[in-house]
Amino acid sequence: GHFDQPLYDPDEILGIVSANIRIPFDAVEVIIRLVDGSRFTQFKPLYGPNLICGWATIQGIPVGILANNNVLFPPEANKATQFIQLCNMRDTPILYLHNITGFMVGKKYEEEGIIKAGARFINAVSNSQVPCITIVMGASYGAGNYAMAGRAYNPRFLFSWPNSRCSVMGAEQLTGVLDIVMRDSAKKSGKVIDEETAKASMDMFQAMVENESDVYWTSSRCIDDGIIDPRETRTILGFCLSVCYNTPIKGGNLYGVSRM
Repeated sequence: GHFDQPLYDPDEILGIVSANIRIPFDAVEVIIRLVDGSRFTQFKPLYGPNLICGWATIQGIPVGILANNNVLFPPEANKATQFIQLCNMRDTPILYLHNITGFMVGKKYEEEGIIKAGARFINAVSNSQVPCITIVMGASYGAGNYAMAGRAYNPRFLFSWPNSRCSVMGAEQLTGVLDIVMRDSAKKSGKVIDEETAKASMDMFQAMVENESDVYWTSSRCIDDGIIDPRETRTILGFCLSVCYNTPIKGGNLYGVSRM
């Protein structure tokens, strides 16, 4: 069928997304280089702005897109839950674009209900019946990986970009947590910590996490279906969506119990 090419060149993705995943980028800049005519209709753009949701077509095929623009707060999780349900009502496949360090933590956000909102989001992802495709564009850490339909949620296709990383959390943060736990336990048992040994073991642990969150390590363990060239993402998504449409697409409407 006939469809428009993006107005912005997909090759420019290499200039938008850094090889260093610590450098943030605007997910909308990536989306407009993947979708037909660079036309993307955002859903609630001013509410929960760290999670981009919206509708587009890729090679003439309608798709709902969720893309991360930073950490998730309760509004982002609530918006995603509603958007996933709408995609199911409209029988529209969903594309998840990961660049996520996780859900926001801290007393303030827990009082605002981040756990309930996050649970509703993951509930919607789990119970969604439309095909979903996942692309890991940058970081994919911890519960953020779950919320964005990571490997455990059985997306039809899951591809990673060569710069991406997948882990329970960032290597530095994980090492910091281990260090705190080790010091607390030593304090309780009255042991004295040898700083030199502690530093050596922390450095070793951090190097191991960095190695095991590397895309070539995770891909070799089938945590994705392969590493793709970011410039070819649109073409690959076109193939994947046409495969999804080989059978009728029917959304679900049962999401279990969501706590208010």
